[in-house]
Amino acid sequence: MTLSRLLSTSCYELSGDRLDKAKAITFTIMFETAQFMKHLSKLYRDTYITPLPSSVAGIVGAILGIERCKLRDFACEKGLLAGSAILGYEGTVDETMTVVKLKGWKEFIRAPKRNILLYKPRYKMAIASPDAEVVGELEDRLRRLSFEYEVFGGSDYNFVAEVGEPQRARLTLARAGHGYCRVESLEGIEGSGTVHLDQVNEAGLSRYAFGYRVTLKLKREALAVDDGEHVIFVHRSWIFLT
Repeated sequence: MTLSRLLSTSCYELSGDRLDKAKAITFTIMFETAQFMKHLSKLYRDTYITPLPSSVAGIVGAILGIERCKLRDFACEKGLLAGSAILGYEGTVDETMTVVKLKGWKEFIRAPKRNILLYKPRYKMAIASPDAEVVGELEDRLRRLSFEYEVFGGSDYNFVAEVGEPQRARLTLARAGHGYCRVESLEGIEGSGTVHLDQVNEAGLSRYAFGYRVTLKLKREALAVDDGEHVIFVHRSWIFLT
């Protein structure tokens, strides 16, 4: 299979009667540091606590060898559902960096900017697709650690520390799970962790709730991947890719 050679794009919409036909897996991954850039951060660099579906799709694309310019079409055609849950981290790194700008090819302008990273975050990624071949190749490459491109925690100076064995899972509908959801869909939480609220660009700005060591309870059922250990909400990844 040549994954990077795509047909004309037509987004695959998964209906309820096709849930059993979709294939799903999860896998854990830890980074030395990670920074999944917030969409509205302009004057400084901040990070979502958990990678968005676009970042998860980017990791899948790197493993399978999908070029960045073709990633949205690939995700759309293959009906790639993606989500993630943070399992733990050891704190944040808050530093000041200096950005040097060249003005008119003669003058250098030095501008200090704040830079925030997560230190040793560990995630569980959840992937589902009606294309069994895609999920099967992803699972095989994860087991062999055979990646076409390097995988990073947001940008190329945030390195991978560990990749766990993939687990086979099932795509289902759930009202309680881990990861993130729109604030308007959230009914409540369960647990003693925290919830982080952030603006997310999904073909328009929406406010999302990101759970850390809590279970998110929704007003109605949503797509989720269940591997027997965690139920993680998944989303149509191509909507988050621009």
